[in-house]
Amino acid sequence: MLKNVLIVEDQQLVRAGMKTMLHITEPHCRIVEAGSYEETLARLAETEFDVVFLDIDLKSEKSGLDLLAHIRELGLSVRVIMLSAVDDRDTILSCIAAGASGFIPKGSGDETVFDRALTTVFGDGVFLPASVVGHGTYSPAPGYAAHAPRTASDIGVSPRLCEALYYLCQGLPNKVIANHMGISEGTIRKNYVSELLRFFKVARRTELIIEVARRGIRVPPPPTSVPRSEPVSARAL
Repeated sequence: MLKNVLIVEDQQLVRAGMKTMLHITEPHCRIVEAGSYEETLARLAETEFDVVFLDIDLKSEKSGLDLLAHIRELGLSVRVIMLSAVDDRDTILSCIAAGASGFIPKGSGDETVFDRALTTVFGDGVFLPASVVGHGTYSPAPGYAAHAPRTASDIGVSPRLCEALYYLCQGLPNKVIANHMGISEGTIRKNYVSELLRFFKVARRTELIIEVARRGIRVPPPPTSVPRSEPVSARAL
């Protein structure tokens, strides 16, 4: 399926290099470029994107994190993958907490890392650096490589929980997830989010996304045929 991809990077040469690598990884994707905060807003108003690759440092008053916050305020269903030459743990966790669904280090000095990151992202996975997943390498962790790619349903996550997990990995807030799934915000928070945290044995949403990346789990988009009815209880998830 054709994917609409937006590259947000202030340096034209870097955008050109990314565009080439994206076409190698996903030959049929449609790529749009933006070099500033204002230009990005215009592109988002014109096109519905599947993935946005967003540089943190846009060399302007507004940073990539400001832009990420605005995207989430708009409630757009788009995966935002942050790019930065700074890949310390605090920076990456800040991006995830703000609604990013992946992080690619620009300063790794290894093109294979970028290639693996793009393959993971386009394969419905979450890509995070070693400073977060804690395995001395990049996600997915080596221990899971022999079984990859596995989907959330392969490890026993129910279809409706898979749908909620997909939106959570997109970085969407509970209110937007509830609108997508046709249920109440309270049900998302009390039933779906709490059940996913329990299933993956984590305490917070950021830890959930890290665990998905660490285990190399694919979270495909939900089918459009999924019924939109609110479950009676968490047991129905």
